[in-house]
Amino acid sequence: MKAWRVARAPFADLTGEGARLYGGRWNSPGRAMVYTAENPALAILEVRVHLDLEPDLVPDDYVLIEMALGEAPALVLETAPDDRAAFGDAWLARAGEAVLTVPSFIAPRSFNYLVNPAHPGAGAIRIASTQPFAFDRRLWLPLAG
Repeated sequence: MKAWRVARAPFADLTGEGARLYGGRWNSPGRAMVYTAENPALAILEVRVHLDLEPDLVPDDYVLIEMALGEAPALVLETAPDDRAAFGDAWLARAGEAVLTVPSFIAPRSFNYLVNPAHPGAGAIRIASTQPFAFDRRLWLPLAG
């Protein structure tokens, strides 16, 4: 199975350090987690919705990362719990699976893959390829009036 991620080049890794430092929708600060998506389009959208910058200010060092999840054990959630961070924190602490499949909030019927980098099965997860990525400026177009 493949997973995709868009990140700035210095953070194109599998450590989950950014999520550990700042937390995220599915984890509290202090808990490492790697956020990925089931396809490149969703990975792009998941990053774009959090970029509060004019297109000219977006750094030019983004990369598209293809990851091979292999046979890493996964838990699949079809619906999100009310307290996603608490669920994610408990899932990380339990360390039952290396991957948690969760519904995307911005793309119905699409899924994100969350990786627990501390899980023993996460050692089999690899970055398969990395390529330069630039956001299409049309993602910033104003709504037609």
